[in-house]
Amino acid sequence: MGKNIANTTHTFFFCDGGSCQKAGSEKVVREARAYLRNNEHWNNTHTIKTRCNGRCEDAPTCIVHPGEFWYKELTPEKITHIVKGHINNDCPLETELLFKKGWQKHASDKEIPPFKPKPFELKNDTELGDCLITRGFSSDQYLYPLFLYFAENPKGITLSMAGDKPIPFTEITAVNYAKTYTLELETATDCISLTIAGVPKDNKELQQSKISSTEYFYQKNVNQTGIRFKNKFGEVLGIIKFDSIENLAWKYCTKIQLQNTSQDLTSL
Repeated sequence: MGKNIANTTHTFFFCDGGSCQKAGSEKVVREARAYLRNNEHWNNTHTIKTRCNGRCEDAPTCIVHPGEFWYKELTPEKITHIVKGHINNDCPLETELLFKKGWQKHASDKEIPPFKPKPFELKNDTELGDCLITRGFSSDQYLYPLFLYFAENPKGITLSMAGDKPIPFTEITAVNYAKTYTLELETATDCISLTIAGVPKDNKELQQSKISSTEYFYQKNVNQTGIRFKNKFGEVLGIIKFDSIENLAWKYCTKIQLQNTSQDLTSL
């Protein structure tokens, strides 16, 4: 039988992402759950393993509600005191806090600056010739929204997979990301598969099909904008082209995907 969440007084969200696992998050969770069960708090609290909380440098982390308390660099010894303090409505252990509501900034001595794509640079590319080019993000957190946006705003966009003829995005009827590694673009007669998630290192077939490099380019001499996808071996998997630099989807790419709204490519 499931837990009656109406009786829950506190919820503990333990990060279960890769960095936190490597830093010992599983031992932290086990210790917290053992304390709650042995001290008769199991039925009035809730513990949840989340995916990445976005603070890998402070691993392992935990978020406590009510309130908004973020804890960092947890150990099995620390978590017992933290859990006990919140249940007894004592003050949180501020020395272990990464952030709490009301603070103007978080407390981390391991801060990693957020990565931003580089500005477009003029290069002489083997395939594209002289062009302005930059590299964007290639994780599924970026690629799934990218293809979803294109399917919702398909005007003036074409997709060419290696060796296949171009397909207008107006022919894409659905974007499905239900499989472990693969995103599927459906048309009335076909299904285009794109490997966008992290894949096992020992699976060569998936490594060859996975999008590992996402390059945005502008060929000024022909006024052509586009995106080129490559695998980790430098092989081109596919190319997307837009009908103009004013295309709505291209503007989305520069603003959302590249976080680069101020750069005027036509002046470079």
